Amino acid sequence: MLAEISVKNVALIERAVVEFGPGLNVISGETGAGKTLLATALQMLLGGRARSEFVRSGASQATIEGRFIVPESLDILAALGDLAGEVDAEDGLILRRTVTADGRSRCYVNGVSVPVRALAALGERLVSYHGQREQAQLTTAAAQLGILDGFLSPDAARALEEHARLWTAVERDRRELQEIRESSEARAREIDFLRYQLDELQRTGYTSEEVESLRRERDRLRNVTDLLQAAASASAALSSEEGGAVESVGTAGSELRRAAGYDETLSPLVERLEGASAELQDILYELQAYTDDLEADPARLDEVEARLAELHELERKYGDVEAYARSARERLARLEGSSERVGELEERLAAGEARLRKLADRVSAGRREASERLTARVMENLSDLNLKGRFRARLIQVEPGPLGRERVEFGISPNSGEPELPVRRYASGGELSRIMLAIRLAQARVDGGATYVFDEVDAGIGGETATAVGEKLQELSGRNQVLTITHLPQIASRAEDHILVEKLEEGGRTLTRARRLSGGERRRELARMLSGRVDEASLAHASELLVGER
Repeated sequence: MLAEISVKNVALIERAVVEFGPGLNVISGETGAGKTLLATALQMLLGGRARSEFVRSGASQATIEGRFIVPESLDILAALGDLAGEVDAEDGLILRRTVTADGRSRCYVNGVSVPVRALAALGERLVSYHGQREQAQLTTAAAQLGILDGFLSPDAARALEEHARLWTAVERDRRELQEIRESSEARAREIDFLRYQLDELQRTGYTSEEVESLRRERDRLRNVTDLLQAAASASAALSSEEGGAVESVGTAGSELRRAAGYDETLSPLVERLEGASAELQDILYELQAYTDDLEADPARLDEVEARLAELHELERKYGDVEAYARSARERLARLEGSSERVGELEERLAAGEARLRKLADRVSAGRREASERLTARVMENLSDLNLKGRFRARLIQVEPGPLGRERVEFGISPNSGEPELPVRRYASGGELSRIMLAIRLAQARVDGGATYVFDEVDAGIGGETATAVGEKLQELSGRNQVLTITHLPQIASRAEDHILVEKLEEGGRTLTRARRLSGGERRRELARMLSGRVDEASLAHASELLVGER
């Protein structure tokens, strides 16, 4: 449940903090006051698209923060994936999103920075949003099939899930088998080419270790003179009879050794100097041996340069030579074993396709039952919503696919004597709103604690129909929190919490403000919604609405 939303510097909203109750929450206001801005802010908070133009003019960034109370029955942390362990949701969730004026966005869950996709995954579990765009999506085949599949029995739902997974595997095997059958000549050419390449790599004997070793040897051979000079200079500094490092350290050790006879606290320093003297002697001996072994060898340098050129040519041709060799060997093994692979694929395909048919039968049977349940429940709700007609979720056979071998078409005949036509071709905006609400009310499995947001669900309706929609929204709010943006007093009068959005000028700038109404203020807002003005008649009518809803 959304307990509170804080909006700062979003479009016309400089700052607004709105608290929501657990039941039916209504947002109303004059046309153009900015009612939808709250819904837009909520969508952004839950992972929706954030654009720089949402940032209030003159502000550096917009900030939206929402506090959610999450019941134990709603498993939301799974949506965070690997980040779930970093978020403590015991006391609820605080979601925050910032958008800068140049379009950069940051997202947080209980203070932990998360990617926007994590916020979107949470949003799908916390809030079900329904606006004009979602109504339009209701007419698409994919959305309608998704709604119907929500009514599948557990057994049919498992069959559908297995069918989708198995279809992917079977299709992969089909493509591979087709590739093998249709490319026998190309396969033979590829085998010859791979064998040639692998033979070249084997003859050359490429290893990355050899390349590195040769590079080091080449650098040494190219710079023999500099290396000799450096080693000689270092040896001279160590071994100089007057002031050399070895002699100086030895002298220091002798002096301290004599002094340690009077003060034994110097003994550790004596030991360290003796160790340093021995180490310097070793270094000097090794430098002298290095100098003795180091000599110019132009012939060997030519050999190294030639070998490196040969190896570099392979790198130019193949990139990561060793990785390419492994890949080529694996590919060659697959191609040479294609005959055995054909038999294996044919056997696996036969078993997979037989299993797919059985799963598709279970899914089809489940969808027929689900169609009957959905149709009956939606029809009942549409009747309550003053839409007297017929609704049907009709199954239509299609070519088999990952989701089965049928699609669904929602049909509606809102008036007696008229033919049934697809919702996408028939329903008006007001009818779509009621059909969508009827479907939501009919859904058998609703996430406990999830919030429903309806943006202009009352578009195109009025009178008794508006009263019926208000009753149904109130019914839905009995099990889930409902937020609805409305211009109809018949709906607003049923709210447990009523928020007014109003536009005003302050300091020469236009602002949008949101505040909770109660008592006389709420009665005046209902009066305005009833007649467009506040007078004795509209106030009396508003009082009647409020009394009637108690």
